[in-house]
Amino acid sequence: MIIDKQYNEPNSAELRPRRIAVIGAGIAGISCAFFLARDGHKVTIIDPNEPGSGASYGNSGAINESSVMPSSTPGLIKKIPKMLMDPESPLVLRWPFIPRLLPWLIGFLGNSRPERVEQNCLAMAKLGTRVMAAYDTLIQEGNIAELIHHNGALKVYETDAGFEAGAFERRMMDAGSCPYDILSGSDVCDLEPNIAPLFRHGVFLNTSRGIRNPGRMVKVLAEEVRRRGGTFLRETITDIEFSAEDHPILVTKDSRHKTEVVVLAAGARSGRLAAKLGARITLDAERGYHIMFPTPENNINRYVQFSERRFALVPLEEGVRMTSIVELASMDAKPDYRRIRRLMPHAARMLPGLKADEQSIWMGARPSTPDNVPVIGPSPRYGSAFFAFGHSHLGMTLGPLTGRIISDLVAGRDPGIDLTPYGPVRSRI
Repeated sequence: MIIDKQYNEPNSAELRPRRIAVIGAGIAGISCAFFLARDGHKVTIIDPNEPGSGASYGNSGAINESSVMPSSTPGLIKKIPKMLMDPESPLVLRWPFIPRLLPWLIGFLGNSRPERVEQNCLAMAKLGTRVMAAYDTLIQEGNIAELIHHNGALKVYETDAGFEAGAFERRMMDAGSCPYDILSGSDVCDLEPNIAPLFRHGVFLNTSRGIRNPGRMVKVLAEEVRRRGGTFLRETITDIEFSAEDHPILVTKDSRHKTEVVVLAAGARSGRLAAKLGARITLDAERGYHIMFPTPENNINRYVQFSERRFALVPLEEGVRMTSIVELASMDAKPDYRRIRRLMPHAARMLPGLKADEQSIWMGARPSTPDNVPVIGPSPRYGSAFFAFGHSHLGMTLGPLTGRIISDLVAGRDPGIDLTPYGPVRSRI
């Protein structure tokens, strides 16, 4: 077993610079590119879209090292029928897509067994303890300090029953040594005086941070990669071949790009290319939604999740963002905004100063494995290929750490963590 230890800072003099292609320009891909460029490699990022324009744009901007719970939780199978009938449920299953989703759904439900959930939570907690060190490097060297706040994150509960329903999650946080404080209703009001005095309990994730503008942060990091010699290609990879020397050749509609190393960080579209790189991985999109509201005069100070209603309000540069919904469908299916719009009255009830005036609405695809544990590490077949995707709801939290781990692997450094739980070949479904 690999013993966890502190990261080793790169020594550029000891590294042989390589030509490295990173597929994907979301937070995971840009973070991989940043840490690889920091090591002195010649990095090319390939994506059909601009950096930070996908799921990395539309998320809540939370950096929660204490977020360990997967979407598949104990007792989920019994709850699904009621959830699917509830028009305000956070879980949406688009029935026409069930045949295509079936392999993922079988694994997802299999991972709802308590022992599986505990295993997955502990795997996420291991990553969580290293999140802030990776972010600190980006803050110090990536020009993003102004975009990060250190105000923590808050979960609030209107009822005793709602708070008790979170007991398993808190046990998992305790098992993973994740820090948090339990708050009374008056404590919640002291911490967030502008939310309505509705809540009897709170859980304060005191070490969590927040991103004031997630999409802009990714773009700033992309510019830093450019400054360090990185290049960007707006192309779509259609195939991956390998030379006799085990060097990847990335095939697009109009070009063939030869490189020495490839890092797959294409989010929810990584599954097909992972098979080209030697691993068949069950991956699909947990589609999420957000609505943007104008900033109220009396605003909140941090990410606040209304736990019973399963939505969060987040203060951002451009307004207040409400995030919610886990929708299972085809990645490219037409958005259905009805369910998140039904939550607007609850948001206005939670934050009385909020004007429920929809400024914009969005849907994006979060890349999820059935166990909600990301795929981070080398290909089981090709020594020149690495995986960095499947972060589910925690892409913004885990993206920078993933980049640091990939740079360590490429350099032959010990990343300081046993990567077995995150490998493409796993003992659990």
